[in-house]
Amino acid sequence: MRSFHYKLMVCGQPSFRSVRDNLPQLAYEAGMQRGFLLEKDSSVNRVAGRYVYTRVGKTVTLDAATLQPKETPTETLAECRFELDQQKGLVMAQQRRGELNALHEALDSMPEVSVEFEDLNLNLTALMFDLQRAYKKNEVKSLRIKDYLARENMLASATFKLVEPQEAEKLAERFSDQLQAFTLTLKLPDGACAVTVTRNGSVRASDDTPDDVLRFVKDLLPAHHEAEVETTEVRDPVAARRKRK
Repeated sequence: MRSFHYKLMVCGQPSFRSVRDNLPQLAYEAGMQRGFLLEKDSSVNRVAGRYVYTRVGKTVTLDAATLQPKETPTETLAECRFELDQQKGLVMAQQRRGELNALHEALDSMPEVSVEFEDLNLNLTALMFDLQRAYKKNEVKSLRIKDYLARENMLASATFKLVEPQEAEKLAERFSDQLQAFTLTLKLPDGACAVTVTRNGSVRASDDTPDDVLRFVKDLLPAHHEAEVETTEVRDPVAARRKRK
């Protein structure tokens, strides 16, 4: 299973230019604490590669003399396989979503660079319909629904496997506001593959998923992002005093 975790990248062109120009100067070499290894196909609006860094942690053991917990600092070498796409306004890390935090810290510490990573909030129902239209031979395998009201008057967040896949579209529309993820099986000329997309922009795909499918899903993400609007409650202080009386 391959995993790709996306966030919105808020980065002006001057900042992105600084990132693009500075990363080759920060190449990783053996024995270093951190550094970058860039792919050769990086371009003016896209930078991809590996960020290798030292992850600091700790182990807790019992002291042999006092039998009290003892913390010992540890350092391990970790990597983040990443992509920065200025044209799409997206940043991606493979395998673990938490690696985006380490990548952001490294980029934002550069002089003359201002960059923010923001969570996606995808309209999954619309995105799923677009993916189905592009790959017409498909089947919805599962839907993850948040705060589903069960028959026993209990709320549950769970992944539901569909007994009748032909009802998937109706269910996705009905629970559109609560839909957290969907999994589609795409039937392609070279075989079937499975793709899962989550509301916050994680894309998981079977190992045999073609790269063009993954690129198509990536291209859909910015178009289906919905900014969360903060609402302010308007209070009437005079009416509030009357209510208290």
